[in-house]
Amino acid sequence: MLKREPKGKFIEKYMYMGLFRSKKWYYHFSVGKYSGKKGLLDEEYKNLIRIQESSPVAVMVDSDEKKTWWMFKGEFYVEDEGYSSKEIRALVLYKLMKKEATLKRALSYTKDVETDLSGRRKPIPDDVKMFVWQRDSGKCVKCGSRENLEFDHIIPLSKGGSNTARNIQLLCEKCNREKHDNLV
Repeated sequence: MLKREPKGKFIEKYMYMGLFRSKKWYYHFSVGKYSGKKGLLDEEYKNLIRIQESSPVAVMVDSDEKKTWWMFKGEFYVEDEGYSSKEIRALVLYKLMKKEATLKRALSYTKDVETDLSGRRKPIPDDVKMFVWQRDSGKCVKCGSRENLEFDHIIPLSKGGSNTARNIQLLCEKCNREKHDNLV
């Protein structure tokens, strides 16, 4: 299973190298109790950062627990299925697109909902009610009943409808319950 790993990070350290003990940066991947055995020199790290923007890069493997940690688009992921880089890319991009679609849908459901400061839906204005009542002749537009009439939003507020006369109709209680939040 692939999941995001919020605890993953690279730790920056100095490493003394060569005969003259020159000081160089190296980067060591760490996540909770797990820590990568191999550090990356500055150039290797910069190359990894560049590559992971377009393709997932395995940053650590724990063969005992059969886990691999990946870095892709600045985020870390862990999986235990033995996926390839191409498969990780597809799964992550799919999750991101799904998340974006869900967010877009949630925003569209809420942006046009007319609310007052108390968080409740604004009532249908009286002049709109009067107009709709006269236009629909005081009866249900579906069955013609004159009992238990309700003002119905043709396009529900939750789906982008409004409190205008063009979007309101008279329905009896039974027809309105059958319609629910459908458009027809």
